[in-house]
Amino acid sequence: MADEYWRNGQPQPPRHGPDCPECALALASIGVLEQEAAPPPRLREAVLSKARRVRPPARPEVVEAAVPYAAQLALMDELLTELSDDEWSAPVVKHGTVRGMVEHLAANDRPVAALMGVPDGPWPRLWRGQATTLLERFSRNAGPLLEVEVDLAGRSPARGSLRAAMVQRAFETWTHADDIRTALARPLTAPDPDHVRRIAGFAIPKLPRARQGPPRDVAVMISLLGPGGGTWTVSLSEVPGRRVPLALTLRADAVGFCRLMAGRVPPDDFPYEAEGRAALAHEVVWAASRLGCD
Repeated sequence: MADEYWRNGQPQPPRHGPDCPECALALASIGVLEQEAAPPPRLREAVLSKARRVRPPARPEVVEAAVPYAAQLALMDELLTELSDDEWSAPVVKHGTVRGMVEHLAANDRPVAALMGVPDGPWPRLWRGQATTLLERFSRNAGPLLEVEVDLAGRSPARGSLRAAMVQRAFETWTHADDIRTALARPLTAPDPDHVRRIAGFAIPKLPRARQGPPRDVAVMISLLGPGGGTWTVSLSEVPGRRVPLALTLRADAVGFCRLMAGRVPPDDFPYEAEGRAALAHEVVWAASRLGCD
């Protein structure tokens, strides 16, 4: 590709070993490829024990917040590693090219990276370096910081906890990986159902902020179906804590609703079922489509 893909700040060398015919022949000639010795029975526990002494395991609440982002980071990294020169220049809606979209993703990761003390650098070309360092520092140090506020990515200024920001980073990384797959005519993916549920739980409470129109002292129930589904009730009242009647129940596919919230499904084409005020259902679907990070 025109710009080398970098990992941890270093350009990736060509793969050798079994993937290289000459190396494979040399390894086969000395029997390396045929020999698979079983590890000593206590090796695994010895390695884990030493690793725990060097660095204690992350706290459970930190692991819970980190896992969705770690999963999407790994999938995006795998996808980018496979791209050819032409594919890096493939057109992508909203960000020009695949390369431009990765630069956008790196920029949106930056507030969280800065909170975790990741030094600034030429990250548009080194997205993986920034993302990996962010994840490593989060896993080691984020325990006392999970409820600290940080700038969230989005079309309008907003802040949220570091815990919420990590879910947003997973959400946006998945969305942009699927943008690349769309640009290259590859099949889309869906996150783990638990991660889908966390994405929905992060974004749905922000529906009142995304609404346009007069205040409404009512509540809506969003019931998402399929893997990652769940039910959320959101008050549209501008008065915090006010008890308001339920005016709408809206049902939709969980993954589809997350794509709607990412702005990747036109709201007029989004399939849903609603009980209650039809005009309010239309208003909620349009509000959901404005929750993306672009």
